Amino acid sequence: MRLLALSADDVRAAVGMSAAIDAVADAYVELSAGRAQSPVRLGLEADGGVALFMPAFLSRSGALGAKIVSVFQGNAGRGLPSINGIVLLLDPETGVPRAIMDGTYLTALRTGAGSGAATRALAREDARVLTVFGAGGQARTQIAAVRAVRDIREVRVVSRTRTSARRLAAELEGVEAVAVDDPIEAVRGADVICAATTSTTPVFPGTAVEPGTHVNGVGSFKPTMQEVDARLLSGALVVVDARDAALEEAGDLIVPIREGVFGTDHIAAELGEILAGRAPGRTSAEQVTYFKSVGNAVQDVAVGLLAVREAEARGLGTTIEL
Repeated sequence: MRLLALSADDVRAAVGMSAAIDAVADAYVELSAGRAQSPVRLGLEADGGVALFMPAFLSRSGALGAKIVSVFQGNAGRGLPSINGIVLLLDPETGVPRAIMDGTYLTALRTGAGSGAATRALAREDARVLTVFGAGGQARTQIAAVRAVRDIREVRVVSRTRTSARRLAAELEGVEAVAVDDPIEAVRGADVICAATTSTTPVFPGTAVEPGTHVNGVGSFKPTMQEVDARLLSGALVVVDARDAALEEAGDLIVPIREGVFGTDHIAAELGEILAGRAPGRTSAEQVTYFKSVGNAVQDVAVGLLAVREAEARGLGTTIEL
C-alpha cells in the first residue's frame, strides 16, 4: 500500500486560509443539503483528556476519510500541544487509503476557516475590530480567517496568562494588536469576537457586547463547557454548523436550553443553509449574530482533500509504503 504522508508544514504550504475558507463553506453547504455523511463524533474519555473519532463523506467532492483528534490540557506542562490529531483520506471509488496527514495544524486551519466562512456571511461589512479569547493555535487561525474576509484594523487578545496574549499580539503584522486583561474592555467596541478556549464558564459578559457584533464560538465542544453566556444568545441570531451535533455537544446552547432560557427552535439556521440562500442571515446592522461550531468532520476531509490535491500537483509530502 502506497500512501502520501503530509506533515504540518506540508499542509501549511499546500493550503492557504482563503482556499480553506472556500472549501469549508462548500462542505457546510453539502452537509446542510443532505449530500454528506457525518455521524456525530465518538468521544472516548481517557485519564488525561478526550480522544475524538470523526468520519465523513462528501458525495459531490468525493472527500472520504476520518480524523482522530485528542484534547489533553495537561500537555502544556509537558511542552506538547494540547490538541493533536491525524487525518486519513480514502479513495471514494476503491476505499484504498490515499493519504495520511498531520491533523493538529489541519484542525486549527479548518476551525479558523469555519469562522471565516461564518464571518464572511454574518459579520457587518465594515467590521474593523476583532477580539479573540484564547492565545493558542486555534486563536491564531481564528485571527487569520477573520482578517481574510474583513478589513480588520485592530486585534485584541485576551488569555488566562497575559504572557501568551502579549506573545500572540506581538506576532501579528499589518494590524494594531494589543493584549487586554479586562474582558469587558476587550469586547466593548469590538465588531467580531472569537472565543477559542476550553472554558467551562462564559469568558465575557454578554451584556457588554454591543449591537451589530458578530461572535464565533469554537472552543467549547462538550455539554459542560461554556464560553458564551445565555444573555448574549437569547437576543442573538444563532447559527450552528450542524443542528444535531450542536444540540448534543454545545454547552453554550445545551445549558440555557436545559434551564429554559430558550428552546431548540432558537437555533435559526445551519451555516450551510445561509450560504446556500435557503435561510436568511443578518437582517440589520444592529443585529447580534452568533455562530457556534463544535467541529465537523466534513471540514477535515474537505480541507484534507484540498491539501492532497495541491501536494500532489506541487510535489509536496512523502510517499510511504505500508
